[in-house]
Amino acid sequence: MVTAFVPLAIFAGVSATAFFTFFSFWGSVNQRATARVQSLAERLDRAGVTVGSQELVLTLVAGVTIVWISLLLMLHTAPLTSIVLLPIVAGTATFGFYGFIQFRIARRLGAFINQLEPATRLIAGGLRVGLGVRQSMAVVIDELSEPARHEFRRVIGHTNLGASIFDAVDHLATRMPSHEALMLARVFRVQSETGGDLARILDQLADTIKDRRQVGRKISSLTAEGRMSAYVLMAIPLALGLFIVTTQENMSTALLHTMIGHIVILIVLALEVLAYLWLKALLRMDV
Repeated sequence: MVTAFVPLAIFAGVSATAFFTFFSFWGSVNQRATARVQSLAERLDRAGVTVGSQELVLTLVAGVTIVWISLLLMLHTAPLTSIVLLPIVAGTATFGFYGFIQFRIARRLGAFINQLEPATRLIAGGLRVGLGVRQSMAVVIDELSEPARHEFRRVIGHTNLGASIFDAVDHLATRMPSHEALMLARVFRVQSETGGDLARILDQLADTIKDRRQVGRKISSLTAEGRMSAYVLMAIPLALGLFIVTTQENMSTALLHTMIGHIVILIVLALEVLAYLWLKALLRMDV
C-alpha cells in the first residue's frame, strides 16, 4: 500500500522543487525580460515603427515556427537535424529582424541629421526676429517634414509637461544619437549657463553640421568601390549555390537531402555572416 504512493510522492517532490526554483529565479528573469522589451520598444520608436514590441515579438515567433515546419516538410530532415535546425532558424530570424530595425534606425537618423542644419537655421532665424525658443521650434515643425517634425514636436511636448527646454533637447539627443544632435543639446545647455547670442551660436553650429555632412559624403564616395566589392563577394556563394541547386540534380539532392549537405549549408551560412561582419568592420569610418 505504501509503495503505491512512492511515485506520487516523488512526482510531488520534483514538482515542488521545480516550482520553488522557478519562483526564486522569476524576479531576475522578469526584470531582464522587461529590460529587453523596453530596449526593443525604444529601438522601434527610434526606427519610426508604430507597431508595439509585443506584437512584433509574437509575429517573429510565429514566423520562425512556420519557416521551421516548412523546412522540415521540404527537406525531410532527421530528428536530430530538425532539433538543431530550430535554433538556427530562430537565430537567423532574430538577426534579420534586428538588422532590419537597425537599417530603419540608420535611415531615419540619417534623414534627421540632413534636416538638422535647416532646423538649426530656422531656430536661429526665429530668435533673431524676437521669438522664443519654443516658438522658434514651432516654426521648425511647420516648415520641415518627418522625422524632424515629429522629434521637435516631442521636444515641445516635453516642455508642455513641465520639462525645461534644455532637458527636452537632451532627450532629443538621446532618442536620435548622433554627434550633431549632441552638439545641439550642449549648445542649449552651455548657453543657458553662460549666456550669449544663441542665434549666432546656432548659425555656427549649422555651418559645422554642413561641413560634417560634406566630409561624410566624401567618405561615402571614397568607400563606394569597397562596399560594392563586399556586396559582390557576399553574393557569389549564394548565386553559385542557387545555380548548382537549379542545374545539377545530383549535387542538389546531396545538398538538400543528406546530413553532409545540411552541414555544408550551415557552414556556408555561418561563413557568410562572419564575412558580412568583417567587411562591415573594415568599411566603417566614424566622422
